[in-house]
Amino acid sequence: MRAQALPAGPPAGEGMTVTLVTVGLGPEVFERFGHNALWFHDARTGQDVVYHWGLFSFNEPHFIARFLTGDTHYWMGGEDARVLLAAERNSGRPITLQHLALTPRQVAHLRQFVSWNARDENKFYRYDYFRDNCSTRLRDALDLALDGALKRATDTLRTALTYRRESVRLTDGDRPLQLGIDIALGRPADSPLTVWQSFFIPMRLRDALRDLRVPNESGALVPVVSSEQTIPVPAGITPIPELPHSPRLALRTFVLGVLLAAVVVGLRIMSMSRRSAAWGLALFSGLWSLVCGVLGVILLLAWIATQHVFWASNENVLLLTPFSLFLAVLAPAAILSHRFVVAASRLASIVSALAIVACVLAIIGTQENRAVVALFLPVHLALWWALRTAPSARA
Repeated sequence: MRAQALPAGPPAGEGMTVTLVTVGLGPEVFERFGHNALWFHDARTGQDVVYHWGLFSFNEPHFIARFLTGDTHYWMGGEDARVLLAAERNSGRPITLQHLALTPRQVAHLRQFVSWNARDENKFYRYDYFRDNCSTRLRDALDLALDGALKRATDTLRTALTYRRESVRLTDGDRPLQLGIDIALGRPADSPLTVWQSFFIPMRLRDALRDLRVPNESGALVPVVSSEQTIPVPAGITPIPELPHSPRLALRTFVLGVLLAAVVVGLRIMSMSRRSAAWGLALFSGLWSLVCGVLGVILLLAWIATQHVFWASNENVLLLTPFSLFLAVLAPAAILSHRFVVAASRLASIVSALAIVACVLAIIGTQENRAVVALFLPVHLALWWALRTAPSARA
């Protein structure tokens, strides 16, 4: 449940401070986008409680199915602040502490909301990696305490960021994950974000708050952050670096695509005199087509049968088409036994034609998937050529 208007007359917040805790990148897949939390320190009682919205369990019933269909359940809760900070630091993740210059009334409102949100009947929500995650929930709660000042200051400011570029940026160094995200995301992930929307990344919220000024109770503009400090990782641990800008992957994937295409061409030429090369080409074409076909089915199902908004309208289905499943059978048969050569060649031409359409659309700019095109198009064309020039095709 999103932050709503709070009841009137909150308890006084004297003696209590709030600190925004921002945790940097971690080694696990679910840690690559960072994390954040709100730390409440009560000087009267000495209590330190940190609230965050990123709690989940792999042991939750049907977790994988819920994840794949976009119905993942997360929840929020509080725990000892020192325990969380020690655990994150020891895992090698850098930590930034921003002490927020909130009035006692704002602190009381914020504490009242998170206490309400942490109740069993309120704490669960359907997690959306981009629009409703641990950081956007914290953003909304903080904006509530600031009477909407955070959203008013950032919701109309456009950036060059997109959900795709941010995802690719933060997963740099894990190339399979990076490529998988680029393949899975459709056109909705390429719309420019406002500064407000960019706060789905905890580090973006941290950076924006440094310069944000909001009216205090007397109407004067004051900084939201009164002071900031960092907690370095332990000696001997190298933290995962956060790239300042999204890398361009097209050249990297194009080199890989050309190398794989060269393998197809080389095997085809050698297959004229070597049976082992024909077996190699048959194995490669079968596995390549199988992978492309399976991914194509997954992309189509993600588009039409799940709640993943950003997996829809995905032009990568033109590069990874279910038609390739048939080619996974026909291509090896054509290469090894000279059967179904015409059918395999025609089907390969259809797969290549669809990939060319995807390339044209990528050049036009309807979806930012040039890196995916650069990988798959050369191999599709090489496989089409190999099947078209097979000796039995001329018989």
